[in-house]
Amino acid sequence: MARIVSIIGTTHNPFMPRLFSRPNRPPGCAKVIERIDMLREKLRQAKPDVLVTIGNDHLHQFFMDNMPAFMIGKMDSYDGTFHDETREFGIPACRIPGDLELSDQIMEGAFDQGVDFAYSNELTIDHSIIVPLMFVRPEMDLPIVPILTNCIAPPLPRPKRYYEVGRAIRAVIDEIPTDKRIGVVVSGHLSLEIGGPKQFEGRLMDPDFDAKAVGWIANGDAEGAVNNCSFDQLKKSGNMTHGFLNFIMMMGLANATRASHAEGVDAGFPAVPFFSWDASK
Repeated sequence: MARIVSIIGTTHNPFMPRLFSRPNRPPGCAKVIERIDMLREKLRQAKPDVLVTIGNDHLHQFFMDNMPAFMIGKMDSYDGTFHDETREFGIPACRIPGDLELSDQIMEGAFDQGVDFAYSNELTIDHSIIVPLMFVRPEMDLPIVPILTNCIAPPLPRPKRYYEVGRAIRAVIDEIPTDKRIGVVVSGHLSLEIGGPKQFEGRLMDPDFDAKAVGWIANGDAEGAVNNCSFDQLKKSGNMTHGFLNFIMMMGLANATRASHAEGVDAGFPAVPFFSWDASK
């Protein structure tokens, strides 16, 4: 059967790749780079054959006329990113191989688990998929199965649903008759404000929420996460904190086990999440 050999969760902050290349980068970047190197090494040691990548579109691929709650890509390869992200963030254009067979297997199996994915055969991926790969698999040589969630355009699926979808994906993968080694790379946020009055305050948005969120993941406390991450609760911690919902899906994929590593790094800007589960988990 297929085996999940690594689960990694981190940021998709599109400013970071360019920020890290600056000679005058903030002092806190050093610790962030160390943690990125740690996750990259964890993934290398796990030796995955394919990556299931979970992120969210930023109104590039989808808009209010067609906003799927959960969508899976079904392609042999994926182009990224969009012109504005290359212009504004310096994210390079790329083409990443896909695993169409695994996409189909996850989608078909999910139906039997009560999850009806939307799908796309014409998907272009943005920084929510590309930036984490730049960090943990810069070669971008492994085929991917991209899964996109709607965590930015209300109404949003409930936290419980994110968890259930993660559990369903895990149940499907565990029963796929293949010897593929599967890595999972999830991107999201802790507390975060974009375009609002808190964005440029140069501090953590909501350190109390960040500590609780890291604790839920560290302890495998899915119930705590689900019960404390309603739309209104997350909005109080920053207008884009809803990106944490992707990490609740990640907890489902990890079967609500304790993370091998769970940390939110204070680097002088919004807390940078670093989560991982080793193969033994």
